[in-house]
Amino acid sequence: MSNAPAPVAQHHTGFGLGLRTPHYGDFLSQPQPVDWLEIITDNYLVEGGKPLVVLDQIRRDYPMAMHGVAMSIGAAGGLDLNYLAQVKRLADRVQPLWVSDHLCWIGTGPTQLHDLYPLPYTDETARHVIAKIRQAQDVLQRRLVIENVSSYIDYQASSRSEWEFLSHIANEADCLLLVDVNNIYVSSVNHGFDPLVFLQGLPAHRVQQIHLAGHSDLGDHIIDTHDHPVAEAVWDLYAHARRLFGPVAAMIERDADIPPLPTLLAELDRARQVAAHADAQRLVPPSSTVVNHHNHAHTAAPIQPALAQTQTVLSDYILAPLPTTNNDDSFTARTLVKERAGVDAARRLGIYHHAYRARLNEVLTDTFAKTYLFMGSDLFDEEAVAFAVANPPTARSLNRYGHNFPDHLAKRYPDNPELFELARLDWDLRHCFDGPDAPAFSPSDAQADPAGQWLARPAPLHHSLRLRPIQTNVVQVWRAIDADTDVPPIEPLEQPASLVVWRKELQPHFQTVDAAQALFLQRLMEGASITTSCEQLAETPALEDPQQLAQWFQGWLQEGWLAAA
Repeated sequence: MSNAPAPVAQHHTGFGLGLRTPHYGDFLSQPQPVDWLEIITDNYLVEGGKPLVVLDQIRRDYPMAMHGVAMSIGAAGGLDLNYLAQVKRLADRVQPLWVSDHLCWIGTGPTQLHDLYPLPYTDETARHVIAKIRQAQDVLQRRLVIENVSSYIDYQASSRSEWEFLSHIANEADCLLLVDVNNIYVSSVNHGFDPLVFLQGLPAHRVQQIHLAGHSDLGDHIIDTHDHPVAEAVWDLYAHARRLFGPVAAMIERDADIPPLPTLLAELDRARQVAAHADAQRLVPPSSTVVNHHNHAHTAAPIQPALAQTQTVLSDYILAPLPTTNNDDSFTARTLVKERAGVDAARRLGIYHHAYRARLNEVLTDTFAKTYLFMGSDLFDEEAVAFAVANPPTARSLNRYGHNFPDHLAKRYPDNPELFELARLDWDLRHCFDGPDAPAFSPSDAQADPAGQWLARPAPLHHSLRLRPIQTNVVQVWRAIDADTDVPPIEPLEQPASLVVWRKELQPHFQTVDAAQALFLQRLMEGASITTSCEQLAETPALEDPQQLAQWFQGWLQEGWLAAA
């Protein structure tokens, strides 16, 4: 009789893909040969708009798993309960197969650096992580699935291997595991351990999912980039994992240089073929007991800094202007890292120092896409990095990071108001794209109200609407960049104008309005009704013509500028 524990994880779920924006159309247009899809949880922690509408449409046809990157289960400061509540609401909406996140920390709180930083494998860390996983599971009302991360540094304080630590917390917290075989391979090369030993040391009955992804091989170390096809060595490791763990759900992750969907489907077919061949050679693990193959578990650690101290030192190092080894912070960070032959600890630390800036630069480039093209990559990257260092994120989600980047550009380039205006337009368009959903007041609504009571409603404007004064031809510049035509020279406007940004149905829009209409809209934004504003501005020359007002009202109704009652 086998002494292996009874399975806890769900098997026979099949093969999936990560759902990415370039492939929305493929999944909406026709059925695709995938068993399920994995979404990045944090991309859908938005208030409304197109992301959630598309998600609702696709999830009707495909089972989904939720995969987060910001729970920061290992942060010494503890869990963000507001963030967990958002994840719970999304899970209630999606009804996912499971919810996963990473065994890592992303910041010290309130600073959130948004990289997947490894933990020291100590008894203190284990107690902390177990308690936080249990707390998260209580909030989510479901077992959490925890993923191993790739890493570039070993901590001096670690007293056990990563697989021993992962197995211990999974059993004690009663959670499940997401085994990323690419991350195991990356870390095995970076730290010099046997990846097969890692796999054999995991509790097979808790393995819920497997990730397959690509990486960048830089010679003396590997970076987990998710921008290449799955490497041959990772396919070999997956075959071994399949023999060990059985028919566990597996999927392809691709987060950069995303190819057309057929390319990923072909790669997923290979996963099926590797799995079928491995199933014929299935190994039955003797038990879930962790065996110390490296004979270094529970050894005395040279130093035992508190978890909070370790994370603070590394956070300070990452935020320092330069990754130098000549200042106290860097020296302290270096002393936390285990040295071994052929490994430059300072260079490994520098990977995280660079990755923080690259990640936020990527976020700002995406949010301020037209500003990026206007400024050029060199200048924009320089300003984005300066902004990231001076303004580390404080929220668990990066959906709203960069709201004061336009002000940063205004201070840096006071003689170039077009930079501020262009960046603010980019920001407003992004903000209203996934802002809260609310119906607009339509022409048919107005016809159904012959008494005109809607004219007396206070603050009648739709919540997505923004009113911005402009002094340059920024609209022409933005449209030229969008159309990929010659950008006109920057010119000041002859007359004062304002820019209205709003969302109509699922798409953001913008247009300029003259000073008179802007003044009227400003009154409404301050809480006045249309009737009151007419009374307040009755002496304004532009309002003396009733036809002018009628044209405004008709346009507002057609474009959805007014909110439904």
